[in-house]
Amino acid sequence: QIINKNDDDDDDGEEWDIQAVTIDLDDDSVKQGQCTVTQNQETANFPTTGQEALQDWKPHLVYVEGGNTFWLYHCVEKGGYDPILRQTLGGSPTCCYCGSSAGAIVVGASLQTACWKGWDDPRVVPGRERYEDWHDVAGLNLVQGQSFFPHMDGRWKSLVEDKQKCLYDATKLVCLNEDEVYCVSSGQPQ
Repeated sequence: QIINKNDDDDDDGEEWDIQAVTIDLDDDSVKQGQCTVTQNQETANFPTTGQEALQDWKPHLVYVEGGNTFWLYHCVEKGGYDPILRQTLGGSPTCCYCGSSAGAIVVGASLQTACWKGWDDPRVVPGRERYEDWHDVAGLNLVQGQSFFPHMDGRWKSLVEDKQKCLYDATKLVCLNEDEVYCVSSGQPQ
């Protein structure tokens, strides 16, 4: 989901328009264009492709949902989204990235954490059908070398303790319970 504050708006305390689209990273299409009621849905300035949404629209928020981590990364890779996301998140205006589950794992340093629980099926990606095929695949590494393990709870404690030794830098593993977030502001964890 890409959220944008319309650049034509003033910051004079008046209401401002919010536009949002969902992009399909698999085919670069834009779906579900929405805007606030102060704008006409038919005349809203919606991008026509996912890459346009990220590059030209200069979003304020990029939200990447969960799902199959391997498929998500495959779509990012095949669509050339890595440099576009880096530019979007490092540009002006400041853009906030929110990643849920697989959306958190792919921006980490390693995708190996997606293999640990066995929840995601790697067979959806041609040429990388086994968990072993993903052990040395780097994530987008957008968060100072951190790797992410979402959905953490007590049942995964011993698994994580054992598996994190295989990470390049095991001290940079962030385990997130269902009700936790990891925030970085100005390059510093909060």
